[in-house]
This record gives sequence, structure tokens and C-alpha cells, in this order.
Amino acid sequence: MSLKDKLLKSQEVTRRTFLKGASAAGAAAALYGCGGGGGGKTYMEEDDTLEVPEIKGTIIPSTTPHNCGGRCVSKFYVEDGVIKRIVSDERGDVDLKDGDDPEYRACVRCHAKKQWFNRNDRLLYPLKQTGERGDINGFQRISWEQAYTEIAAKMQEIKDTYGNEAFHNMYASGDASGWGGAANLRLLNLFGGYTSYYLSYSSPTLQHVARFVEGKGFANPYGNSRQDAQYADNIVLWSCNYHESVIGTNSGWYLSQFKEMGIPITSVDVRYSMSTATVASDFVDVEPGTDSALVLGMMYHLLTDRLADLDIDFIKAYVFGFFDNGNDSYHVDLDTTRYKVPDGASLSAFIMGDDNSLTTVMHGGESLNNATSVYPQTIGYEVNADDELYGKTVSIWGQKAKTPEWAEKITGVPAAKIRQMADMYLDTKVTTWSGLGYNRGAESEQIIWLLRILSAITKNFGVHGAGYGRNSQNVSPTLPSNGMSSGVSNGVSLKSKIYDDTRLTSPLDYVPTGQMNNLSVFTIPDAVASEATGKSRWNDGQVKQLTTPFKALFIAAGNIMYNQHSGTEYAGEIFKDKSKLELIVNMEPFMTSSASISDYILPSTLPGEKPGAVNAWTTGEVAIKMNKVIDSPGEVMDEYTICGKIAEKLGFGADYFDGYAEGTEGMETRLRDGWESANLSSKYGMTYDEWSEKGIASLHGTYDEQFINHQAFREDPVNNPLQTPSGKFEAYCLGMMEDYEARYHENVDTVTADSDGTDTLYGGTLYTEYHSDSNARRFVYPIPMYIPMSEGRHAIDAIDPSDELCHDDPLGLNDKGYTFNLLSWHLMYRSHSTLNNNGFLNEVYKKDINGNKAFIDNEREFTDGVWDEDIYEPIWINAADAKDAGVTTGDRVLVSNDRGKLYATAVVTQRTPVGTVSMGQGGWLQLNSEGIDIGGCVSTVTSPRPSRICKGNNCATDCRVKFEKA
Repeated sequence: MSLKDKLLKSQEVTRRTFLKGASAAGAAAALYGCGGGGGGKTYMEEDDTLEVPEIKGTIIPSTTPHNCGGRCVSKFYVEDGVIKRIVSDERGDVDLKDGDDPEYRACVRCHAKKQWFNRNDRLLYPLKQTGERGDINGFQRISWEQAYTEIAAKMQEIKDTYGNEAFHNMYASGDASGWGGAANLRLLNLFGGYTSYYLSYSSPTLQHVARFVEGKGFANPYGNSRQDAQYADNIVLWSCNYHESVIGTNSGWYLSQFKEMGIPITSVDVRYSMSTATVASDFVDVEPGTDSALVLGMMYHLLTDRLADLDIDFIKAYVFGFFDNGNDSYHVDLDTTRYKVPDGASLSAFIMGDDNSLTTVMHGGESLNNATSVYPQTIGYEVNADDELYGKTVSIWGQKAKTPEWAEKITGVPAAKIRQMADMYLDTKVTTWSGLGYNRGAESEQIIWLLRILSAITKNFGVHGAGYGRNSQNVSPTLPSNGMSSGVSNGVSLKSKIYDDTRLTSPLDYVPTGQMNNLSVFTIPDAVASEATGKSRWNDGQVKQLTTPFKALFIAAGNIMYNQHSGTEYAGEIFKDKSKLELIVNMEPFMTSSASISDYILPSTLPGEKPGAVNAWTTGEVAIKMNKVIDSPGEVMDEYTICGKIAEKLGFGADYFDGYAEGTEGMETRLRDGWESANLSSKYGMTYDEWSEKGIASLHGTYDEQFINHQAFREDPVNNPLQTPSGKFEAYCLGMMEDYEARYHENVDTVTADSDGTDTLYGGTLYTEYHSDSNARRFVYPIPMYIPMSEGRHAIDAIDPSDELCHDDPLGLNDKGYTFNLLSWHLMYRSHSTLNNNGFLNEVYKKDINGNKAFIDNEREFTDGVWDEDIYEPIWINAADAKDAGVTTGDRVLVSNDRGKLYATAVVTQRTPVGTVSMGQGGWLQLNSEGIDIGGCVSTVTSPRPSRICKGNNCATDCRVKFEKA
């Protein structure tokens, strides 16, 4: 009898009851066959008498949000305080053609959380480290009273000695309920303030580039709403795997609808991802980190073979610096005698290299360009003299034309395909959805910048069916404020120390402010290590300006410190050093890698053990209520109350709670008051209690048009300019280059030269406020270009290493045997490092040392360590490479470089290209007695070197490793 027949026999079936039964059947199936090669029967193998168990508990709508990219509805069946079953949104779908009001359905992550709530290794009481940081056996159980008292006393001691700049709230994203980080910030702000950060680990270059290239107010390059892609002629998914990494609940569902509508979908990616396999009609397989060369090759084709079809007047009206001429500003307060595009310095001049074609093309009485490219053939690195990249260069081909044939040898994409893609962008309406993976690399600022300019010069912005970037919302689903930021502000500002705005040409009205007052989040370990000595491992200008050392870290549900930050050996050495950091307080449900090196671990609630409110990331049009589902176990406490109790010990508990109760009562009341004060009953057509009962409030159907980003600018750029200095998209962005110098970075290269000895620009100068007109080589230029990653490789490398376009390999990695690129991605069975210890998900995706399905034991204690010895992360390897390495699926392999070693389980596949091995990020670091990571944490081998311009996360692509059977 089939599964469906069993369910039909066991109960009266409606759509709802069938889904309930199917969920129960799936849960029952997951209970069998678990463990290292265990042989229990699955549900489908049982006899026909097995029926779905009846559950007579309470049904509670809620959500358990983390940092997966989605916010979904879960319905919990609870019996006697225990979660028995989890299903998802069951309201019924209305698809795009019928009105667009979708269910906000959860994926396998949230469906598997019953096991997550009930794990035996949950932290149940406060722990204090009595030994060295990282010693699991050094943790001792203490009372909450002792924890509050000792933490408060140490905070006061640090403040009295160093001041508030010594405190930092660590980046964390494991719990998106809104309480953990908010509680830490309220505590620290009421205490006098803390040193903060800007950017994120997820999208650093997207955030940084957007704020300069398309306007101060843009936190990312944003396109139109997701639904608007139905009006596109073509859809391009660029490094975009929304079926797996999500980036907005239902993004994959919308893509599937577009496919059904017959819209061609092109995927540009390294791996044959889940989204590629599900919806793409065309797959453009590009070498990791070489996307910029691909776009430059496309632009060269447009500037030569299709020049007559480019709308030159349009480009000059909307793009600053694509050509040398026609670069006026819409803002009257900008001095265009200084904020200018020098001859030969425009983006098109760089693309053409020493080809003078555009200097002879006349338009409107003047040439497009006044000179050929001023840019050199190579670029160096702004690093310390003892850095292994000091004095090294990589090619940027400033004097070479960026033809499709040039791009082919770098990217591996055939020249004919590059031309075809350029034609598609010029001749059709293209919606380009931007993923995040390609923005996490050493030179990732360049591709983010180039794609915005490509969309602009081909008119793919500001109209229906055409746009580039992350998706926008049709209407913003306002959430009730929890009031945690009310009445407080950060008393610490570093602007006078770490930012020199006298180095800027542009008025401050057009300059982003985040980097003026804070450090880039990825430089925090460097800042801790520097101890305000004026030194920086990565020669970071802002870190060297610090005058107060970091002494106290606060973390809420985050595993950045010793897991997610690239280079775990590097980070661990810094954070374990008690002479640097005197206090690390971690609010955490499990013994993660980062928790293991904390001084105090305060066991905190999971989402679902407290109330909250979320929307569907940055894309959905709903407000979702996180109802409390179950009580927390043991002595577990919510972060809101934990920080309030510390505040009481410091003498400002009343200000912290601000008249609200502690615990669930206080959190619920805060949310209710936020709902009422914002009059959300009117917006959503339901009361707070009705919202809590339904679990979701939808704004689908409340708008008549799909949201079009940059629509006003497209319709009237003169009266609706962008908040950039020029008022246009900036292909030539002096503001970004000057911001680099304002952050105390030295941007003149006096060390390196091209191979012919040329140590200046070629026949021209570049202006900045700090250096005036200068012909000096720079580390950061005002245009986007292709800069090879220091640990990258080119397609030509595998064919003819002697070719002039082979990768420069400045670190000598080929000679060390590090011949594989390691690509890391966000995968289905966890969210970053969240859910890594979920047994149900591990069984599906992981293997033990013998190649059998396995998962971390649910009966283990937290004192058993972070991870089990014989369970490994999967790593993809191309079949051709696997044959050469003598590896088959299921084999244990060793992945290594100078930064570390890890074990993994090989998966032989054609879905990763030759020369690239692919491994999901987020595995929990656990070193065995030989110093090999058995947890499969990719950060063990990835580089902690920040990206060139914004100093962002560099974990996704810029990593070379050795791969061998073990």
C-alpha cells in the first residue's frame, strides 16, 4: 500500500489533514535508520497496519527565524508541553496569475526543528570557564545570581579602566526574533555605549558599493519587486541560488512560476546549484571570482560591435564616468572642477585599453573619450612590509582591450556566449537577481559595481521587467516595535579618530556615514589583536587609529568568533588570549565552537520559546507573529531578562525594563504596545490578538502596481537625482576612492611597477582631495575592473600555464600543491552554523568514516565536545578530478592549506567544475588530537584577509587548497 493510500485509509482526508498526516509520516520516517550505518526499517518498509498517530494537543502558529534568508510560518502541535509535530502555512496559495497571495511555507530546516528543541546537549544552566578558554572541561555550573553579579562587576572594572570604547557587541545572526542583539545593545547603551561595526558578513561589498555607486540611502543594490520579473523578457540569476539559500520566503516559488510562464532564465554561477537545476534554461559556468572579466568582455562587445545601438545620450544622462565626456552633475553644490573624470580615466577607456577607437567617435560635437586608458597593467597591495603580498602584483590589463576572447581565457565562458549575453542585455528587458556568494571575495567590490553599470547602460532599470540587484518589497510590512531602542543611544563615536572627512571632495550629504563612526565588521578580530597600538595585521587604516583596546565582548546567538570568521586558527588565537579580551559573555542555547571559548555562557531561549515579530526578510509582504510555543528547559532564560538582570546589578535595571515586566509577560506587552502605537490594526485589518491567533498578517493584494526601483530617477533624472555626488550611477566613483583615503588608507603605491618598469599611470593623472592631481599608481581606483583574487585561478591555467592570461599566483600556491579552488556556499540543511547539530538533517546529508549515513548523537552531552569524531561534512569534487585523486563518493578526504586541515566526505559529481571543490559553510569547528578539524568548518582553511576596498568578508571563493584521500 502506498503512503498516500495509508493516509487516505487512516483518516478523512482534506488538503489540510493530508498535509498534517504527510508531515507526521515524514517525522516517523526520520526516526528510523538514524546513526552510523544503523539498519532500522523506514516508514515505507513497515507493514500496512502502521497508521499516522493521532495528536490531541494544542495547535500554535509561530515561526522560528534564523539567518537563512527566509521568514516562514510554522504550526506547532504541542501535547503536554512537548512539540509533537511541525507543519507549515496552510492558508492556501493564490499564485501570480490569480492574484498573488502565497503561503509562507517553511522548508526542511524548520520542519526538522522538533529534534532541535529536544536535544540532550542543550545548555540548561549558566556556565563559567575556570580554565583556559576553549577547555570544555573547565566550565563549571554557577547560579544566575553569581553570573549576574560577576559579569556586572567585571563590566564596571573595565569601564573604570578603559572607558566604554572597550566594549563591543559581536555580530550575530543565529536568532532573528529581535531580542538577543537588542537586549545587548540596550544594556550597553544604558551603560554608556560601545564600539560598533558597519557592513555585515553576508553582503559587505553589496552594501558598500551600493551606497557610493547608486546612492547614500541604498543598503544594497536593489531591483524591482520579485513579482515584477513576470514582465521581463529574460531573467538572469547571478550567483543566485534562492531555492536553497532562500533570500526571501517564496523566492524559489516565484522563479518556478516564471519558468512556467515561459520566461527564459539564465544562471551565472560556479556550481550547478539547486536553483540552476530547478529553473534555469541556460547555465553560464564561470571560474570562481572571475565574473568581472565576463562583464568587461560583454561591455567591450557593446562598445565595438554594438556601439551604433547604444543610446549615448541616455548613458550620459544616467551614468557618470562611463565616457570621458558628458559628465555633468545634477547637484549644484558639487564642485565639478574637482569631482571630474580625467582624460583616459573613464570606465570605457579602461575597457578599450590602448585601443583608441572611442577617441575618434564623435557624438554631440565631442569625442566619447579624450585619451586611451591611463590605467597600468598591474596592481599591488596595500599591506605591511612583512606581509607575503608586499611588493607583489596581479594583472589588471589596463593597457589591453577587454575583448570577449580575453574574458574567455579568464572565465572559461566561450567568447560567443559572452557576446550573446551582451546582446541579450541590450536588446531585451532583463531582470537580474543578485545572490550573495559572489560578493564575499577579496576583490568582490568590482563585480557588484560592474553589474550596476551594465544594467544602466543597457536601460535595464527603472521600468517594469528590468532591474538589477536584490529584490525589493511591493509594500513594507511594518512590524510592532519591541521598544528596546527607545530612550537610549550609543554614547561612543569614533569618527574623530578613524575618519578624516577633509579628504573628501564631495559634500557630506552624498557620503555614507556607517564607515565614519565604526569599523568594518570583518576587521574586529584585527582590532582586538592590535590592542590600540597603532598596528594592524592587515594594515587597516581605521584599526591603526584606535586609541582604546577592545576588552569586553557580548554575543547573543552568534558563532562568528571561532567558526564563521575566516581563518579559525587566526581568530581563535586572538579571542582565546585573556591578556587582550578580559571578558567574553555569550548568550547561547548550545555549546558551539564560539561558545566554547567564552568566559560565561548564559543559556538562552530558542525562537519559539519566547514571543516575537518578523517579516519575510527584505522581500515578503507579510508580518509573522512568533508566538511562544513551549517553555524553555532547565534554567534557560530569555536574553531580554538576562540583560535586564545584569542592568539591575549595575544600578539601572529600572531604566532597562522601563516599566515592563521581565520574561514572556514583558516581551509580549512590549510587542502589543508597539502594535497599538503604530496603529497596525488599521494597516492589517486585524487586532493584535487576531494576529497572534492567525500567526500571519498579509499585505498581498493591497497594492495595484509592482514596485519599480529607481522609477522616479528613470522618468526624470534632473528633478529626481540619485544621492550620489553626480546624481547618477557612478561608473567613475571618486567618492569611493576618497572614502578609502578618508579611512586612513594610503592609496599611493610607491613599491610596485609594471613588468616594463613603468611605475606611474600611463599618460595621465587622477585627482583626489588628499593627493591632488597625481600620476601615481593606486591600490584603489575610481572605476571597477577585473582584479584576480590572490588565491584564484583562470580557465587558461588548466590548458596552457604559459599563456599571458594565466593567473599570476602571487602567493606561489601552485608550487605548494594547493591546486584546487575551494568554493563555499549556503546549503539546505542548516542556516550558517544554526541547526548544524540537528540529527534529522545530518542523517540526510552527512556520512560517517565508513561512508554510511550518520548524525551527531542526540544522547550526547555538551561536555562531549562540539562535534563527533567520525561524522564528516560532504565536499563536492568533479568526476575528472576525483578520478585523478583516486577518490569515490563516500571516501574520507583531507582538505588542507597553510591555514589548517579538515576532514570531509567526498561526493563525486559533475555539478562542480574541474579544479574547484565545493563545500557548505557553517560546520562546527572541532579539532582532533592531531589538530585536524573533524567538524568540517570551511573557515579552517579560508582566508581572514579582508577585501580590498570595504574590508569585508572573504570566505566564499578566494581560497586554494590541497585535496587528497585520507
